[in-house]
Amino acid sequence: MRFIPTIGLILAAFHLSTFAENDKVINFLFPVKTEGIENKISSVFGESRGDHFHNGMDISSNGEPVLAMGEGKILYSRFGEDDPFGDEFGTGNSVWLDHGKGIYTAYYHLKDGRLNGFLEDRILGAGEKIGTTGNTGHSSGAHLHFLVLKDYGKIILDPMKFLPPIEDDTPPQIGNLLVHVGEKFTQINDGENINISQSFPVTVGIQDSGKKPGQRRGVAQIQTFLNGEPLKKAGFSSLNYDRGEWRNPEGFRFGELYYRDQYLLGNLDFRNGENTVRVLTWDFKGNLSEKSFTFYVTRIR
Repeated sequence: MRFIPTIGLILAAFHLSTFAENDKVINFLFPVKTEGIENKISSVFGESRGDHFHNGMDISSNGEPVLAMGEGKILYSRFGEDDPFGDEFGTGNSVWLDHGKGIYTAYYHLKDGRLNGFLEDRILGAGEKIGTTGNTGHSSGAHLHFLVLKDYGKIILDPMKFLPPIEDDTPPQIGNLLVHVGEKFTQINDGENINISQSFPVTVGIQDSGKKPGQRRGVAQIQTFLNGEPLKKAGFSSLNYDRGEWRNPEGFRFGELYYRDQYLLGNLDFRNGENTVRVLTWDFKGNLSEKSFTFYVTRIR
């Protein structure tokens, strides 16, 4: 789990957007004081992590100030110094803030060294320093992983909804369409002929680079069609803990949205003859990509 502008520098202490919950309005601020933020967002909300959703947002950063997104009470902090002989948590050094009315924010992978006063019962101001970006816990590179939660942690929200607009005019890239048969898969290219005996999982690869070429981020929404009929529409604006599992706004579980780190269209039963799969996808800035795959199927026994 986890809960302006100046020229050339984005400062976390500027008011960026508001979030209203039960008549309480919070001015959320950007949690890292850094330059070139549009190039440093390395992972976004709702991505696949093999067997679970990525439940926050990652900013590549090392040794830069981490600031409170809004006024809040220190709810929890955990640093390696608390148990130097114990196993390090996956979150690494972390701080949680309580903003009232069940709204939390959380900040992971901080550098060692809790700030003075963080074991006291006190309120932090918006933009007050809570730590420094680091590489503690299960982290493959220095970054801040942060979360926004409501309903006391039952719902995790996409932080992009409460941060300033970030420059991005590059739409997502739609890659290959794959049919998975056991441990193997077959790529379906536009215009080709395939033989198939029954329905199998079908996936599509989608990546969003944002402003920095080579980044492989997830997307905000995907919509798919088979032969003109809707297959699936799924968004990643929030995750809700329901019936023992995290689910997206449409109620899909992780295994219904992802298969082997690709976006799952479903177990598709292609008809004999011509078939068309159409994919539409939007990134977190609203840039749209669309791609159709038309191919020919011979049903075999």
